[in-house]
Amino acid sequence: MIDTHCHLLPDLDDGPATEAEALELARTIARDGATFVLCTPHYSKRHPTAHDRALARANALASSLRDSGIALEVGVAAEVSPGHAVSAPLAELSARSIAGRFLLVEVQPDCPVGFFAAVEHRLAGAGLVPIFAHPERCRAVQRHPSILAPERRNGSLVQVVAPSLIGGFGRVIAGAAWRLLEAGGVDLVASDAHGLEKRRSHLREAADLITRRLGEKVSRALTDRNPALVLEGAHPA
Repeated sequence: MIDTHCHLLPDLDDGPATEAEALELARTIARDGATFVLCTPHYSKRHPTAHDRALARANALASSLRDSGIALEVGVAAEVSPGHAVSAPLAELSARSIAGRFLLVEVQPDCPVGFFAAVEHRLAGAGLVPIFAHPERCRAVQRHPSILAPERRNGSLVQVVAPSLIGGFGRVIAGAAWRLLEAGGVDLVASDAHGLEKRRSHLREAADLITRRLGEKVSRALTDRNPALVLEGAHPA
């Protein structure tokens, strides 16, 4: 599996505070069956993570993973807040993109219906395609799951996260996540892991649940095939 949304890098945002904690989280992710993790520290007003600092943390962690015998590769992008997605310099967003093409954009509970089209339009100016992260947490999406359909038809991607699918955020969010999945409106499933105590990795549990409900082919596409294409800069459609 490939995890395309994870707060693994230490001492950057609300993920692990130390490298030791990051290594423990990495062990659990590897045990889940992931071989590659895209580290996505927050890029927001609260966590204005400098990209060069994130790259340095990733290089140091990669070395420690090898030394510790943890078979996990890491890459770096960012989880861009709604405010930064519509206002940060496009050059800053491009620097935090995936393969120079995709940008992981955080969807918050209070994002309005028009947010998705606004982000898609703005990012197009830099040749970027949004990946909307955990829209199942958004109240507008919970009420009207089809509001994401126009953006997906235009090429935007949708990523739901493992804790939503297993009920970690409650029934309403789980219901929204599964409605999106069952309607074929999801492109990626990721862990959004932050640590061992809070929001740990549930990627294997979610993947197994998808397999039971929708089949192994769907599960593998969401956790392996599509993520691999995104990392290469290819659209998974």
